[in-house]
Amino acid sequence: MKIAILGGTFDPVHNGHLTVARSVVQAFDIDELHFVPAFCPPHKHRSEVTSPFHRFAMVALATASDSCFRVSAIETDTLGPRYSVDTLGLMHQQYQESQFLFVTGTDMYGEIEEWKDYARLFALASFVVVHRPGFPMRKDIARFETLEPEMRISLSESAESRSVYYLPWLHQEASSTRIREAAALNQDPGQWVPREVALYIQRHRLYQTDH
Repeated sequence: MKIAILGGTFDPVHNGHLTVARSVVQAFDIDELHFVPAFCPPHKHRSEVTSPFHRFAMVALATASDSCFRVSAIETDTLGPRYSVDTLGLMHQQYQESQFLFVTGTDMYGEIEEWKDYARLFALASFVVVHRPGFPMRKDIARFETLEPEMRISLSESAESRSVYYLPWLHQEASSTRIREAAALNQDPGQWVPREVALYIQRHRLYQTDH
């Protein structure tokens, strides 16, 4: 089975995340794409992010209509920070004989040398790096293949053949920061998030300054 992993804070999940996920599923013929909300990213303080309960719920609402999407509690259940290399290691244990694709942006990929055991990540999964405005793709980390919009890739089952793929045409136009700012002003975030997520934000008064 081919499994893609898209981790993040998802505070909140937005249409850009979903566009990336669907494009990765199509380009690599993925069987399952797992959204992995972080309990608290290692680089952030817990007080800076919304409750993992709400963030997990929003991802579940946003992905419910797509049969190949899954929402994993592998990080939220830890009740503390978990590093990507540990998450991937556990996923290998849970889904033995599977091939893994790790999805990230050029912003995070550019800092990958600061991640825990970052070199081991390349042994655990192939990488898909999505363009983020203002963060050019680093060429000095690992060799990579640039994909065109209509290209389809067949993942190799060989660990030695795990690769890095760059998708420069795939942008995340929405911004979680912008969505939080709009919600704080009591503006409808529906243009950036699925309707179910917009209603959830409003119902629970998320990102309100008096919340």
